[in-house]
Amino acid sequence: MAAGGAILIAALLFGCGGGGSTGSEEPALPVSVVTDDDISAQPDGSPQRALLEWWQAYQFGDAEQVLARTSKSTIDQLGKKDFSELVKTTGQGLQGVEVLGADTFGDKASVRVGLLQFEPEKPGGPQPEEPTGSTPDTIEMDKQGNDWLFAAPEFVEPKLESFLQSQEQQTSTTKETTSTSG
Repeated sequence: MAAGGAILIAALLFGCGGGGSTGSEEPALPVSVVTDDDISAQPDGSPQRALLEWWQAYQFGDAEQVLARTSKSTIDQLGKKDFSELVKTTGQGLQGVEVLGADTFGDKASVRVGLLQFEPEKPGGPQPEEPTGSTPDTIEMDKQGNDWLFAAPEFVEPKLESFLQSQEQQTSTTKETTSTSG
């Protein structure tokens, strides 16, 4: 029970990525995971809430929901298939996030966030219950109809490039192994 209380305190102090357990039988999520409570703490219909819904879907590897919450121009720029594979394969590694504020300008919004780091005290040690650092960033959102959609391809592009390079290296290693063993 004490660990659950500490996680709840961390969620209240540091905002999103509170993790925690929804019941004593379920395993606790890492504290970096955006929870439903984090999302519901943001105003209904706000770009902040929409960003957290997108972030949570990404962390759970739910490519279908991530694509549904991403602007068409962003999907077109990233490539639907590659972006979808990135989310499915690496989603659980997406760091925690804390919403700091937002500015809206008609159908555009800039959501200010802290990208949270949870570095263990020692290499290989357990993830701390509180963030050990935060990097400021701004995530752009576009309003289409009644929905705010993620519109920051520049946030995803480095992750996608790294993922595609890794996939390419695995493919070339597999081809080399196959051609030398045959």
